[in-house]
Amino acid sequence: MLKVLSVDSGKYATKAIIKLEDGDKKIIFRTKMDSTMEEKSADKRSCVMVYNDDRVLIGETAETVDYDKTKAKKIHKYCTYSAIAQLVENGDEVILTIGCPLSIFNNVEERNQYKEYMHDKGELNIKINGNEKTFTIKKVIVCPESSGIVYKNTMKYKEKLIGVIDIGGLNTNCSIYDNLAPIKSTCFTTNLGANIMRNELKQHLNSIFPEINLQDWQMEYIIKDGFIKSNKEESKKIIKDFLQKHINNIIGEAKRKGWDINNIDFIFVGGGSKLLEGEIKNVIPDAEISDTAEWDNVEGFNIIGALNV
Repeated sequence: MLKVLSVDSGKYATKAIIKLEDGDKKIIFRTKMDSTMEEKSADKRSCVMVYNDDRVLIGETAETVDYDKTKAKKIHKYCTYSAIAQLVENGDEVILTIGCPLSIFNNVEERNQYKEYMHDKGELNIKINGNEKTFTIKKVIVCPESSGIVYKNTMKYKEKLIGVIDIGGLNTNCSIYDNLAPIKSTCFTTNLGANIMRNELKQHLNSIFPEINLQDWQMEYIIKDGFIKSNKEESKKIIKDFLQKHINNIIGEAKRKGWDINNIDFIFVGGGSKLLEGEIKNVIPDAEISDTAEWDNVEGFNIIGALNV
């Protein structure tokens, strides 16, 4: 059976949606992967996938992340295939929509190379937690990251000018859309994603407070709390200033690209935008922060996929 499925395999998390007769089904898991000898994962947030003689642990209990700029990496391919295998039925054919940074999408050669890398031809045989799954990827469609919110809201943004800032894990993708179409000269990708911010903040705090040794897995909670337990008051100001500087740097990049910050409407998407909502409002008080920021890209990609059936 032909299925429409979209996957957004970001540097922090992989999100996927499949269209079914009784409604859409979604899954989300961390974009982490390690080789393993296990048959299956005991943690529901992870799985063991066997494909092409590789046996890998994917998800929360894996430890290896990837901060490389390119998306044409085995970790993203395998996370995407894992998501497909968890959502389809045996024998399904798939129209797959995926995303890539604007810097790659706007380069035709790089976009096509990424598309070909992600599209293994013929029937794919994958084992997920010991269960066999077979499917065929009939077509791969590549969309630019940041565009999902526009595809989702065509009536809202039709005949309007909207600046979209998509704060992902590694990258922040930015573009101004005019009547649903990106203005190419305004598009840019910068390495100011939330994962980069977390890592730099961790190093910053560890250098200021020599008695601490913060780890990656602590940073999400520290940012949400706004302080470190051992030095609450001093760390609170340091963290607040650091987060604000990060947003200021993103807006500064937009200004250098010629964006007229004071005279366009903004929508912020991507998981990082929810994390930095207060700091965004400090710079652009009337900016809209999407309520579905983490899902906007993959939901928008799914709409594009459905148009290609």
